Amino acid sequence: MSQTTNVQGKISPFFLLVVFFAVLFFGLNPKDFSFTNSTGWIEDQAGIRFTKYGMAYTDLNVGKTKGDPSESEDLSVEIALKQEKPQNDGFKFIFVVHDGRDSNQLLMAQWRSWIILMYGDDYAHKRNTGRIAVDTARLPAGPLFLTVTTGSHGTKLYSGGSLVREKKDLTLRLPGNGEARLLVGNSVYGKHSWVGDLYGLAFYRSTLTRQDSATHFSRWAKERNFAFAKADKPFMLFLFDERQGRWAFDHSGGNRSLNMPEKMIPLARKPLVPPWQGFKPTRAYMIDLIVNFLGFIPFGFLVSASLHNGGGKFRKHGALIAVGLCLAVSLFIEIVQAWLPSRNSSLSDLMLNSFGGWIGARLYLSPCGRLYDEVLRIVSGKILAS
Repeated sequence: MSQTTNVQGKISPFFLLVVFFAVLFFGLNPKDFSFTNSTGWIEDQAGIRFTKYGMAYTDLNVGKTKGDPSESEDLSVEIALKQEKPQNDGFKFIFVVHDGRDSNQLLMAQWRSWIILMYGDDYAHKRNTGRIAVDTARLPAGPLFLTVTTGSHGTKLYSGGSLVREKKDLTLRLPGNGEARLLVGNSVYGKHSWVGDLYGLAFYRSTLTRQDSATHFSRWAKERNFAFAKADKPFMLFLFDERQGRWAFDHSGGNRSLNMPEKMIPLARKPLVPPWQGFKPTRAYMIDLIVNFLGFIPFGFLVSASLHNGGGKFRKHGALIAVGLCLAVSLFIEIVQAWLPSRNSSLSDLMLNSFGGWIGARLYLSPCGRLYDEVLRIVSGKILAS
């Protein structure tokens, strides 16, 4: 082997190493996420504030506990909040009761200017599963006081003590049987951060009346505190009046306090989300697909080039090895991304990365590869001459 060929065989692996670390950097970069839980207390009144990447959650004991005498479907939820205008599309979870299965979750979320209470994971409403919603752009400006009642007679949504929506054929329910968890400000995956202020939250095993809702709103508007709810015996009640520490205590007498951990760590992971679940018909989503495809073309090209210029028994199978290595690197990145709230683990990304690697490997077998080898030969010759 000539000295020029020997130097040429070392340059390609160097380029490959640079591209490999670049792929890892951009693939695993958490972007603007610092792993700090951004949930904090409001200084001038009872409440907690959620900014980007925040979460508070209970242990797994929100559902009906053993010995609970209530077996009815009646449920009421009361909440006072101030929402911020969302920065992008997508569901932003205000709260969710989750038993380990998305199809069973009960959640309240913000989508653009809408507040939606629903059961399950039919976010796009393609399956027409039950939900009740209100466009807050049509409501008076300022903090919202919402009451939702549901049971065998249907579901009603009140805002400021006034009925704004009713669905007589809809009954919502809590999931689980003592094994559900309440999360506030996010989903269990940490990827649906809600931005806004939460002033109080109460759950009742009864159907509040229109008069109850009006009375409660009047009390809250005057006192700015959810202590009034104790008279109706809620089974979960958060006043958010602690103003210090990492816990918001359950004032119903139960042991379901909300923990606001210092670090923002997802409670569940969803690796390799199928394309039909993660698809979003937006410009940003399409750009992301193109970047995932183009980003692995240089990697596949340089893997094939390094194997060819390095000689040895792998030379004949350079393209196949390049695709396999791209698949392995992409799989590693996508699995890690499932742990990062600011990133999404996608099966479509894995497929596009692998396809891009295959295109890159095939490009090396084309005239592009011969041109690349010729450039390396010239560069190697100049290095030896110097």
